[in-house]
Amino acid sequence: MPMLNATTDRYLATLREPASQRAARADLATFARWWEEQRGRAFDPTQLLAKDISAWVRHRQDDEERKPATINRGLSTLRRFGEWLVAERLLRENPAKGVRDLPLEERGPRSLPDDAVDAVLRAVQAEEEKHIRLRDGALLALLAYAGLRSQEACDVQLRDLDLDAGNVIVRLGKGRKTRRIPLHSDAVNLLRRYLRELRCPDGLPAIGSDAEREPLLVAQDRTKLGHPLVPGMSTRLVRHRIAILCQRAADHLRAAAKKEPRVERAGQLTQMAAQLEAASPHALRHSLARRMLRRGADLSEVQRVLGHSRLSTTGIYTVPDDDDLRNAIDRAGI
Repeated sequence: MPMLNATTDRYLATLREPASQRAARADLATFARWWEEQRGRAFDPTQLLAKDISAWVRHRQDDEERKPATINRGLSTLRRFGEWLVAERLLRENPAKGVRDLPLEERGPRSLPDDAVDAVLRAVQAEEEKHIRLRDGALLALLAYAGLRSQEACDVQLRDLDLDAGNVIVRLGKGRKTRRIPLHSDAVNLLRRYLRELRCPDGLPAIGSDAEREPLLVAQDRTKLGHPLVPGMSTRLVRHRIAILCQRAADHLRAAAKKEPRVERAGQLTQMAAQLEAASPHALRHSLARRMLRRGADLSEVQRVLGHSRLSTTGIYTVPDDDDLRNAIDRAGI
């Protein structure tokens, strides 16, 4: 648990009940740890913005797969902390005030239709810079085809790929559990081309070498002249690139909808475009899970791929999502 600063400790001292103080300290420490990882500096409550709170909620929901009740409890702590910061004149406005609780009713995770995922995969080819095109293709191979979480994709090392066997190893999964995931042939092709043409043009590093333990994915170092590529990709950059690709795919689908003579299909394309504009990297993981179940996989197989510790967690994918309900209503039309 990270050390909380003097401002946070002053707030915690105002809580009289020991149980309330312990719970608030745990919630604030969790938030502070995330904030420091995102900002690269010590947690400063006086710099909090509403967008920080919203981004943290998305992280807890998408990357950590926390239950709504757990996230809402943390939100409640942040709201009370924000009220105290305003009362102490350390902030002008409570940054958590306008961030709404997540709904508690059980519903399926937000996924994307197959055509929408296909549009994202095709959107990579519109990238003009070859190194970004190849890197984003490798990223999608891990997110869309293997169902990795954003952090898991960032943590994959060169030694974790065995393309001849068609596998990727996730060493630092949720709960620090390791799992081996079979790769689809399309994913193998994307990763093989990335390694051959960009990441390791001179061949893979020697087994047991330090280079073999470098991150698979690369990013541009914006602090150096020429912005050279360096090993390592942040989850923030992953979210940014997926947002760009999803928007590019959404634009393509909207353009296709305008040319589509069939009203029903045009409406479907427009709906998919709207879903893509709101999609996160985690939606690709959800989409893989639903695709596997629709095509005959059982829950235990999906559980192993996604790295869930409990089968009940995987069972959420059997709960209808908005698309399922929309299709059911369409089939019920008179």
